[in-house]
Amino acid sequence: MSWVAYLMDTMSGQLLDPIDIPNVSWNIDVGDSTLTTTKDKGVGAQDTTGLTLPWDSVPGRTWADKRRAVATLKNGIAWIWRDQLTPKNKLGTVKVGGAIGTRRDTSQDTSFSLLSPMNILSQRYMLREGVYGRGTHNTSPDTIRLTGRSYRAIAAEVIRQCTEAKPGGALPIDLNYLDEKGSRTREYEAWNVQNQTGSGILEKLANIENGPDMQFRPYLTDDQTHVRYAFLAGSDSTIYLGENILHHVSYHPHGGNLQNITVDHLSPIQRVYSSGAGQDKAQTTALAENLDLVTNRDPWPLLEMTYADADTDNATVLKAHAQAVLEANRHHLIQIQGEVHANHTDTAGNLTLPLATLWPGELFSIDVTGHPALPDGEYHTRLMQMSGDTTDKITLVFDTMRDPET
Repeated sequence: MSWVAYLMDTMSGQLLDPIDIPNVSWNIDVGDSTLTTTKDKGVGAQDTTGLTLPWDSVPGRTWADKRRAVATLKNGIAWIWRDQLTPKNKLGTVKVGGAIGTRRDTSQDTSFSLLSPMNILSQRYMLREGVYGRGTHNTSPDTIRLTGRSYRAIAAEVIRQCTEAKPGGALPIDLNYLDEKGSRTREYEAWNVQNQTGSGILEKLANIENGPDMQFRPYLTDDQTHVRYAFLAGSDSTIYLGENILHHVSYHPHGGNLQNITVDHLSPIQRVYSSGAGQDKAQTTALAENLDLVTNRDPWPLLEMTYADADTDNATVLKAHAQAVLEANRHHLIQIQGEVHANHTDTAGNLTLPLATLWPGELFSIDVTGHPALPDGEYHTRLMQMSGDTTDKITLVFDTMRDPET
């Protein structure tokens, strides 16, 4: 039960050579994932940006071969977990994968970041190929109008326009929802290209009130030769991923498979000032508020926040954005974090929480007994983030929930 890493071709996802990655740490959340190493600087361990690999760990017979193996953007890395449930003819389960980003070489090692699909889409723009600057007097009047679709169908078309519709744009992404019908409409105008990165559009669709979860989930093809990413998203009616999956974990001072629990407490926000497109006095604005807590018989101190979306000139859409922010923050909230071990088994020898089947967005039931920060009971929540290293220890961060004592 261990981790293994492979080089892969970024555009096709084809697996290349195995690669040894020391001291790795990884992170996956509902929207994105990262892979980093921890490098000893000589004064304790410090987190570094990206991966740092000794040249001996990079496959290749010659220095030129090694440099080609870690070619920036051309190649990437897949991080794969194998445990007792993995069939003998399978490599395992890909948990994190990404393209090699900016790289720095020394005589001893090479350091680089990894770019997830969302990172790459942050440098791809939503406009039709061959139309920019082709209008009268070199203008760009073209508009892509997507109407009568679901949010995730719009997102899938944005990804398509930013990948396979561009020369050299291919990425191994499964677009599952193209042309799915719905009631949503979006327009993307070529002249506004600077505000239309692929990742930015996806984030806005996910963050609007009742916007769906979106995730690029890596997997190995059946023949174990390629990594692909399934673009997964909630529907307009069921916005969360993983709603049909429920995991159980438990804590008590001398047992349980969830340990080292920490609890963060968050104060409520009562008002959100939202600003949109435009400048100065002509700027579009919207206010979302709920003053129940500050106007009751035992009032709570007022807290306000701002929200900016310079691309939105529609006051109704801007109001919906502000309302979504308010709804996420207007209650007394707690957030639970804890640690599990992927190799933990029950008395029958069965894994209690198989890592291969665990993904952010899925539902959890947390049974707590004897923790000083939480009343005893069962807490129902979603997994928002998971992270780890080269061991089987996994840190789980759960969604915020109403404080049970307020």
